[in-house]
Amino acid sequence: MKRKNSFWDELKRRNVVKGAISYLVVAWLLIRIAALLGDILEMPLWISKSLFYLLLVCFPIFLIASWIYEFTPTGLKRTSTVAETVSIRRKTSKRLNKIIISILILILGILIVDRVITTKNLNEDVVSIPAISENAKTIAVLPFQDYSEAKDNSYFADGLTEELLNLLSQVSPLKVTSRTSTFSLKNTDLQIPEIATKLNVTYVLEGSVRKSGNLLRITAQLIDANNDKHLWSETYDRNLINIFEIQNEVAEAVVKALEIKLLNSEALPKSKTTNVEAYNYYLQAVQAYHFSSDKHKLIEAVTLAKKTLAIDPNYIPAWLLLSRVYETQANNGTLGFEKGYGLAKEATQKVLEIDPKNALAYAYLADDELSFDWNFKKAKELNAIALKLDGSNPEIISLTATLKIALGKIESAVRLQEYSASLDPLNPNVYYNLANVYYCANRLDEAISAAKKCIELQPNRYAIHYYHARILLQKNELEDALIAIRSEPDEGWQLQILSDIYFKKGDLKKANAYMQELIAKYKDEMAYQIAESFAFRNDTENAFMWLNIAYQVHDVGLNEVLSEPRFNPLHNDKRWQQFITKMGFPSDENKT
Repeated sequence: MKRKNSFWDELKRRNVVKGAISYLVVAWLLIRIAALLGDILEMPLWISKSLFYLLLVCFPIFLIASWIYEFTPTGLKRTSTVAETVSIRRKTSKRLNKIIISILILILGILIVDRVITTKNLNEDVVSIPAISENAKTIAVLPFQDYSEAKDNSYFADGLTEELLNLLSQVSPLKVTSRTSTFSLKNTDLQIPEIATKLNVTYVLEGSVRKSGNLLRITAQLIDANNDKHLWSETYDRNLINIFEIQNEVAEAVVKALEIKLLNSEALPKSKTTNVEAYNYYLQAVQAYHFSSDKHKLIEAVTLAKKTLAIDPNYIPAWLLLSRVYETQANNGTLGFEKGYGLAKEATQKVLEIDPKNALAYAYLADDELSFDWNFKKAKELNAIALKLDGSNPEIISLTATLKIALGKIESAVRLQEYSASLDPLNPNVYYNLANVYYCANRLDEAISAAKKCIELQPNRYAIHYYHARILLQKNELEDALIAIRSEPDEGWQLQILSDIYFKKGDLKKANAYMQELIAKYKDEMAYQIAESFAFRNDTENAFMWLNIAYQVHDVGLNEVLSEPRFNPLHNDKRWQQFITKMGFPSDENKT
């Protein structure tokens, strides 16, 4: 008696198994081709997703049809009616083998092409972060002390410190801690080893300034922080007119003391000299600008910078300072958005007229194109020039990270901000930005740590408690989020997060009440955040409505629309592609 085939044997006999394998490899091939064509033709994401779901639904239908029917020389017939003498199952099986092998070879070719394209895109997105070896020289330049009798030359001492920072940061083998971190330790009682630990440096440069009439005495000393040993010290007695020469002498002596060999045996960078009176105005302008939270100080900074330029119209540092002050005034409402950014761009363009290869000017223009014009393509081009001219400048690195977030390049932004934190370990703004990029990267534990560090350094830093609360909310730690948002003094930020928290809790009455109050009071200032909250609720209609309102009022929050996780639910909607295309993102960025 002939043994009846098992179900598995019958599946193989009817070529259902090989048919299923053929279907899967063909389906995978179609999906990959659709994805590649999507990149080339900029097709919306929903097209490739629709193809995937269609193939998924058709798969069981294909399996059933393979079981019921088979190909014969006279066409498709029910398997049960085909006699063994006329069946061509074996030929069909061999053909399926050839089909599977051919498609697998084709898939391999597509994978190689895809890998090349992906690698190219990744390489284009990689920003060269200066490598610091374990034996690299790391140094912090502490604020020089003012020992003048009248104690009225702190601005001059600060200016000398800044100039030393600027000069030393141009020495490639040297890693120099940024100004914000070193100046945060001004007038502290910490000992050198403690300072070195906080700043994570090997060497510390400290000094003092004593001015009497036109006579100037500058004392500088270099300390090995590991053992608190003085390696070098020098005193300079000069007339005030020789200030630039003194700055270069001090910088050169420090470099020699560190026994650093400069790349390509190039000479040390030199200060940009100007008239002494003009330089004094500039130093006072810099000191006023560092009180950027004070609108009156910003006006004072503009006045002093203009006095510098009235004496020396080609003094580049004063033009760069003006650019930053005007941008700050544009954002805080002192000048108005359009006027402030217009003046900022004019000041930066003036720099490039004087020095066409000024890296900071290109970085500032890129930032203006990003925030003011939403010209993302132009911002990319200008920022690339800045990096090529000076890829190790901490300020350029920070501005590059901001641009990367805008372009949705989150991992690149994370690496840049982490490097920025290594250069500026006591700067609350660094940790504020780091918390934001970790949040966008869904690295929420690290985001919370960065937010807490920012709060530790500056408890009243604008919006930090808001960001802390939203990170906790993203982790679904609702009670902790409620505690965090209570520390946020800004009512608008509070209302948004409270609405989100209570929506997550399921208390729609409270959630809607907070949302209505937010819209009633802050619809013009917080259109972008309102859109975020509606996206958080999966209310796509209102989310898109408020995104378009944010676009109309030029809400700068839209700079981060590609990286904001709350908008992920909108990405499958065809209106998403339409909106970010309207925003003007480059074609290689506007697919998420």
